[in-house]
Amino acid sequence: MLKTQDDILKLIEEKRQKYIDASLDIWDYAEPIFEEFKSSKRLAKILEEEGFKIIFGVAELPTAFIAEWGKGEPIIGYMGEYDALPGISQAANTTERKPIKKDGYGHGCGHHILGTAAMAAAIANKDYLELNNMEGTVRFYGCPAEEGGGGKVLMNNAGAFDDCAAAISWHPTDDNGIWSINFHAQQKVEYTFKGRKPYVKESSDSNILTDYGANSLDALQLFIMGAQILRTHLDPCFIVRSSILKTGDEKIDELPTESKIIYSYRAHTNKQIQKAMELLHNVAKGAAVMTDCELIAEYKTGYSEMLSNRSLERIMHEKFEKVGTVPMTEQDWNYAEKMHTALLLKDGEQATFDLMRLLYEEQAEPIIEQVKGKPYNNLLYPFREINVHKPGSTDICDVSWTTPTTQCVVACYAKDTLGHSWQEVAQGRSDICMKGMLVASKVMALTGIELFENPKALRAVRNEFETKRPGKVYIPLNSKKIVENEMIKYGKL
Repeated sequence: MLKTQDDILKLIEEKRQKYIDASLDIWDYAEPIFEEFKSSKRLAKILEEEGFKIIFGVAELPTAFIAEWGKGEPIIGYMGEYDALPGISQAANTTERKPIKKDGYGHGCGHHILGTAAMAAAIANKDYLELNNMEGTVRFYGCPAEEGGGGKVLMNNAGAFDDCAAAISWHPTDDNGIWSINFHAQQKVEYTFKGRKPYVKESSDSNILTDYGANSLDALQLFIMGAQILRTHLDPCFIVRSSILKTGDEKIDELPTESKIIYSYRAHTNKQIQKAMELLHNVAKGAAVMTDCELIAEYKTGYSEMLSNRSLERIMHEKFEKVGTVPMTEQDWNYAEKMHTALLLKDGEQATFDLMRLLYEEQAEPIIEQVKGKPYNNLLYPFREINVHKPGSTDICDVSWTTPTTQCVVACYAKDTLGHSWQEVAQGRSDICMKGMLVASKVMALTGIELFENPKALRAVRNEFETKRPGKVYIPLNSKKIVENEMIKYGKL
């Protein structure tokens, strides 16, 4: 009978090939958001073989599932992702751009190992409870569409995490530590202006009546100007991005009848985003009214700010110290050197260090000295409660408002590798990447076991959550919803 956490780490190693094979298969599949059919089934099959009960179609999403084992409380959840990114298909282990499929998908955010490591941790927790005859429930959440679809937001709104005592996750990066940072809230909305072509008709009294039409491009231009002026009234923390999607498809000299633009707003808090979007909607309405166009505003994604749980983060960091970072061989170091050299990022290392100084302040310089000039970062950063907002967004933040949530990061790529890049895809099948996945699975597994074994520690985690949560209002910035009664139309004076 297994009795110790060390035994569980050995068991993960015994099953390592099963997990490596699964992650490599998912790398090959590289499926888009909400279409991760092969990837989700690949993980679900392993979990079912390990004795988990599988429920697909969570939140009416065909590739979202919950795998559950055990009975009673506490319920500890593991977050899995498996969606890929568009336009970065790339051959493995190459140092130059070489797409496998033109405009194809690739795992440039490491979700092929993210979901597999979380699954391995859930299985390790199951093994521990079963072999020690302990009560408790282990859950693996198969979460689709993190990259722009907000799968966890939709699952959260459907109540999937309501009874979960804690949620545990991780992310592959180029460094090691606990993601004790505050992610931005984000809202992305697509605005469509619909005009109409001019026409002439004859009335009953023989008078000629002319409708001069409505120019959707005029509305779009007015909207852009108004949105630009609006930026001067926003908090400096706002990050605003926009992209024109369509400016009409008519022939030259014909009136553009449909124009589209998408806006992304990021800020520190949900409240800031909500207020800014109200103002932006008003600007869009005004542009529609001024040009006699119709307006459709569609919410594309919405991610909340992060509600950090320092008690849970400390537990995870202690387990990371026990597990250690990726055990590097000479071959691994040579590979990292080759990939790092090929990145050719101007000032890439300096940008990394500048961010480190922002996050770690007085602790940054000793860290920098230990990793400077290396092609791979095998240093575990010290734990620090970081209150700086990171200009990124993720749907796991919404889970953090429902249950205590923590994430670690593990170095799976050469230092200074950019996220969402073909370089990450190229390194996604490397030995370093697979070793990083297994490190993450062990850290997460030990974190969960600590919560099962130590009710006092779990109470401290929950107490911190309950203390922080009531003081803030959770405003879900939900995706896949069309605002104001499915469609808002303005104009048509």
